[in-house]
Amino acid sequence: MAKTNPSRGLSLNLSAPLLDVQGAESRPATSAYAFSTGGRFLGQATLDAKGQASFEVTLGEEPTGLRLLVGPASEAKVPDLEDLLRRGAQEKHLRVSLDDARLKVELPLPPDVWRPWLLGRCLVKGTLQKRVVRNGIAVDLPVCQATVEIYEVDPIWILIPKLPKDLLDRLREVLVRPIPIPDPGPEFPPVIGPFPGPGPDPGPLAFQAAETHRVDAVAISALHEASGSASLRFAALSGSDQAFRQALVDNGALIRPILCWLHPAFVTTRRIGTAVTDDCGHFRTTIFKSIFNPDQPDLYFRATQRLFGFLDITIYAPTPIACHTWWDYVCGSEVSLITTHPLAITCSPCPPVIAGDNWVLFMAIGNFPLSRIHGTGQALGAPTPANLGLTDGGAPWGGLLRPRLEFDNALRESLGVKYYRLSWKRDAEPDTAYKHLFGPISRHYAHMIGTDLVLDAYPLGPVTVGSQGNLFEIPPAIPPLGQWSLPDAVEDTSSGKFNTVTADGAPLLDGKVQLRVELFDAAGNAVNIGAKGIHYYVPTSTDLSGTIHTVEASVLGLVAGNTMVITLHVNNQGCSAFIAPPAIGGAVADPCCGVLKYGPGESVALAWQASHPQGFASYQFGVVRGVSSVYSSSGAATGAFSVNRSVDHLLNDNLPGGCVPGGCPVAGFSENLYVTASATDGWSRQSQYDASFVRAFVLAPK
Repeated sequence: MAKTNPSRGLSLNLSAPLLDVQGAESRPATSAYAFSTGGRFLGQATLDAKGQASFEVTLGEEPTGLRLLVGPASEAKVPDLEDLLRRGAQEKHLRVSLDDARLKVELPLPPDVWRPWLLGRCLVKGTLQKRVVRNGIAVDLPVCQATVEIYEVDPIWILIPKLPKDLLDRLREVLVRPIPIPDPGPEFPPVIGPFPGPGPDPGPLAFQAAETHRVDAVAISALHEASGSASLRFAALSGSDQAFRQALVDNGALIRPILCWLHPAFVTTRRIGTAVTDDCGHFRTTIFKSIFNPDQPDLYFRATQRLFGFLDITIYAPTPIACHTWWDYVCGSEVSLITTHPLAITCSPCPPVIAGDNWVLFMAIGNFPLSRIHGTGQALGAPTPANLGLTDGGAPWGGLLRPRLEFDNALRESLGVKYYRLSWKRDAEPDTAYKHLFGPISRHYAHMIGTDLVLDAYPLGPVTVGSQGNLFEIPPAIPPLGQWSLPDAVEDTSSGKFNTVTADGAPLLDGKVQLRVELFDAAGNAVNIGAKGIHYYVPTSTDLSGTIHTVEASVLGLVAGNTMVITLHVNNQGCSAFIAPPAIGGAVADPCCGVLKYGPGESVALAWQASHPQGFASYQFGVVRGVSSVYSSSGAATGAFSVNRSVDHLLNDNLPGGCVPGGCPVAGFSENLYVTASATDGWSRQSQYDASFVRAFVLAPK
């Protein structure tokens, strides 16, 4: 029987005083809680009246990280991490080296945490992330060790009196004579906000092309709403500047987006606080409201990151400021800041995983969560033979697949489980036919050497340990130096590489395959998951950027002995596309010149073929005369299609302005067919299996 790693004790001495306690004011019952970085409960202690506590936690024999929380006392024997965070517990991430036997931690509790309302204090918190686009898919990664500067923007009631007379007159004009709302197009880019999803956007109006000062449809809608206000319209027509300015102040929420368009430089700012992001990109600090500002604070954020040990780079400072201000910020609410700066250093995604102790989470194939695959997605119901292994959209898998696994750090640190292995086989093959995945896998970490920022790779495998080959190391909680970084979101989240095209020498054209996960200890011995209390999980969340909720894989029948097995339907077959010559009666378009003669009242037969061997494709077919579309069709690529269109319709329908009255007696046409394969690798659709066909013809009178 394999031995687990020896354990070691760590003494935590915590000082978490309640700030600004007034005399005999009542104090909440407060406790400290220690969790592993994977969310495993390690211990707790009650804080005394001075906010002091000491307790021991047991760790494994490797450097690791701790999540220390101070929050309201919990009656549960094993506190729930998610519930503590929901109740407002304050969190601190700690790095623990092998030399640490005792840690002294100071975590003062601001009154914004334990006493919601106190004088002018305001808790500001949020997350700074870098948006990386790979194969058309946007992935948000936490930006760690960045300094977030918080600025107070003058409130609207201070700004309006400062507006110049010419701008005031321009506001009168647009309120009295609203301009029309245009159709969306390149001149009117879409609005983007900091909170994607359903419901109203609680953040600022942030215009995608704000630096060009171009208005968009949402800003114009706000303008129309403002002009519909009786008090505003009356004030705009009254001729009194003082009355008009007061009306603008009273309707500040409507006026802000208009001022963002008309006068984006109208705001002034003053820095009132700073915060540093942790390894998850989170930041929080307490600011004081100005006594001259009785309403909610209006905040603007700027972020810098130190590179090469001495150079501070601004990685987030959107402009114009007026278009990126968090007006009427609600204290304690979450701010989401997104940067695309190429030099911003990111850390590994660290969304909290809500699972039991000692978990192995089979998260996704590429960036596609298992919760959206038939057979592993609990919400999708019991799979059928037809949909097993397909995505929730009915797509198969193809190309190079990259399984993504996450591991509770307790496996390495406390249970001695250090390696995993991924294998595959065809559905009809016996278990003895499993073949190992052996493509190299690594993780990157950023650290300083002198004044230089260095990005190094931490190889995970494959390695041979004992008698077992093609093993991969479970990533440690923290790298040898610095912090984990993701310069390539695709490579740095891969746990294995499964090339379904080359496979085992024979390509996987179509069929189901099984992917298997095994665990091994430091000596290369297979792990008995039951003896060690290890559980396999799959996500129930469909969004991998937030909290990951899970369900045990055994509930879905995915655990076999000490392994976890999932099924995928793979298809690497190509599509077919063909357009038959257009015909009138028995005559077809001339194959040399493409001319098709017509007579009065005749119709043209248009036929095409769009197919995929297994039906995993869709098609789009269209006929264009000159620059105008005269027919289109789309749907599942199931074989042969045809339609009859009258010559009169083809010659005269949808004529652009300025054409000769009566239409075109002679016209040229283009038939265009595109067949789209639905196979995916979890990051992008496998477009190499698409097919297309183009045919041109001319209609001319006989």
